[in-house]
Amino acid sequence: MTIHDYTPAGFFENDINMMANRVQARHAMLVDAFRHVIADSSVLLLGAEDGRWCYSFAAAGALQVVGVEPCSELVERFVRLPDVGMRERIDLRNAAPIREMRAEARAGRRYDVIAAFDVLEGPVTLHDWFSVSAALKPRLVVGDGLFAVSEEPIMALEKPRRPTHGAAATRLIPSRGAIEMAARDTGFELDWIDWTRLSDDARLGLSDYYQSGPMRRGSFALMPRREPTQR
Repeated sequence: MTIHDYTPAGFFENDINMMANRVQARHAMLVDAFRHVIADSSVLLLGAEDGRWCYSFAAAGALQVVGVEPCSELVERFVRLPDVGMRERIDLRNAAPIREMRAEARAGRRYDVIAAFDVLEGPVTLHDWFSVSAALKPRLVVGDGLFAVSEEPIMALEKPRRPTHGAAATRLIPSRGAIEMAARDTGFELDWIDWTRLSDDARLGLSDYYQSGPMRRGSFALMPRREPTQR
């Protein structure tokens, strides 16, 4: 398993342990769990940040990883990451994710795996996101982000508690019900990734996946719906 170190300078030992456990757990749930699909695949990673997640997918066996990140400051950090023999398989682009997806679809490109990390919030409708994803013909879509804890298909308003790269003052957060409706309408089968599988002692640094209240971080997997076999 690849473990990334996102720890900023000045963290105390307990904070370092929290961050390390968070990175390890997210890698296990969002990458390692799908290694059988990622191996020998092409990956489109939306919300690629500084490219560390690109390395994660390359290390899991992806032959090509195209990362898309709207924040130029984060993209510029990519060159500072150590080259561990996988950089030639990574193409990190500074672009708006939905625009890049549309451009790739118009060009007739296909991706085996699409990963969407913290990009589904905002004014672009979920149906647009999922429709363009479907046009890229993936075998798997993995999503991770903040969702409203509601089975109703709604978009909730949320004001960030701390500054984040590229975040507006107020965000539109999709509900679980909205994700389910959009997936169904665009021809995907949806499975929510079960974070309760982690034992209590393995949840260090992951409180946003277990918090109570109207919002909670979560993850899902989409696969193209299989049409019934004609007889």
